[in-house]
Amino acid sequence: MSTSSSVAAANPLAGVQVQEKLTRQNHAVWAPQVLTPIRGARLEGHITGKTAAPDAEIESKPSKDGDDAIKVPNPAYEEWFATDQQVLGFLHSSLSKEVMPQVATAKTAAQAWSTLQTMFASQVRARAINTRLALTTTQKGTMLVSEYFAKMKALGDQMAAAGKPLEDEEMVAYILNGLDADFNGLVSALVTRVEPISVAELYTQLLSFETRLDLQQGGSNSSANIATRVGRGGASNRGFPRGRGGRGHSTGRGRGQHQQQYNSNNQQRANSFNDTRPLCQVCYKRGHLASDCWHRYDENYVPDQKLVAAATNSYTIDTAWYTDTGATDHITSELEKLSTRDKYAGNDQIHTANGAGSGHEEYHP
Repeated sequence: MSTSSSVAAANPLAGVQVQEKLTRQNHAVWAPQVLTPIRGARLEGHITGKTAAPDAEIESKPSKDGDDAIKVPNPAYEEWFATDQQVLGFLHSSLSKEVMPQVATAKTAAQAWSTLQTMFASQVRARAINTRLALTTTQKGTMLVSEYFAKMKALGDQMAAAGKPLEDEEMVAYILNGLDADFNGLVSALVTRVEPISVAELYTQLLSFETRLDLQQGGSNSSANIATRVGRGGASNRGFPRGRGGRGHSTGRGRGQHQQQYNSNNQQRANSFNDTRPLCQVCYKRGHLASDCWHRYDENYVPDQKLVAAATNSYTIDTAWYTDTGATDHITSELEKLSTRDKYAGNDQIHTANGAGSGHEEYHP
């Protein structure tokens, strides 16, 4: 127990393990893993060169007057050298096989560190430049705020890993620069603020603004609603006509079955309105009135069912929504089609094509 304790005290880096060994691609990840324990042990001067090596030998005082001074090993150098070799050994343990030959001839920790920094300096510089260009040119486009913010935050983290961390104010400027025109109102409000906004607060503001835009457009495509939309397996109807009562919705986006039916019904109505010829109520043919119909007094005449279907509306369940006509009462000759009906108690009558009238119809309010 005492032996292990003395070893740990003599070498503060003895028990430190570096998870990510240095390769030619991961210098940005490797560097902080190595620097942190070295700084914690107060040994950074050994890799930067600030903790210079003392003289290896010193002159000792002569034992007698007249004797020449002799050189003896310097205890301070021996202590420095032992510590420096511990740091060098720690660096060696953090290198991969492909990088290790580059520093195999280094005698001190400072030499090894300098070789590594020179080796990766151009790579780190190029990465920082490319990352800054990406921050400048990245646009939100069709991404959600959460997706866009995550991408920009990742680029900011890459700058920090390259040794060029960004201040909040600079990061906010990059994020605002990539927003589309829909966010101009928010951008104008933020740039005129007296107090600067933090990156975390900006994220909250963007999410809130995106949700408001999405609600105004009648959809559910904001970052706040995307999880709910995906979980339900569909999206609310966007761009479709809406009626009263809250019924009717589609699980698809764009032009679905409901939209096609809506357009088809509108086309049928338009065609019937454009034909100004009179419609016979006996044979259901256009071009003459019931009073002039050949089959007016023919009790055995049965009109063509195709013409009847074309002249009358078939009773189908229409899931599309239309503008309210404002009608308060509805009548029908097929009472079984109405689930709610009341007997008419007024004095008005309804006359059919044969002139017969009735005051006993039932109506549906």
